[in-house]
Amino acid sequence: MEKRQEDGETVTHLSKVEARSGSRTTVTRSILVTSLALVIAVLLIVVAIGYFRADKTGADEVNSDNRAGSAAPQN
Repeated sequence: MEKRQEDGETVTHLSKVEARSGSRTTVTRSILVTSLALVIAVLLIVVAIGYFRADKTGADEVNSDNRAGSAAPQN
């Protein structure tokens, strides 16, 4: 940190490291990328489990009933 007198006022100049309050690291970026990858993996697993467990849904029953009803002769 460096203090100077400019135009009758005391001005403080900080170096890049002091302004960032620490050294330059990639820890934050690594944590963000890793957590994003984990969230995507968990989401894919949840969707896959739901997809493969759903043998027949309520919508499938309604569609099959509608097809059966439309094939029957109407009076």
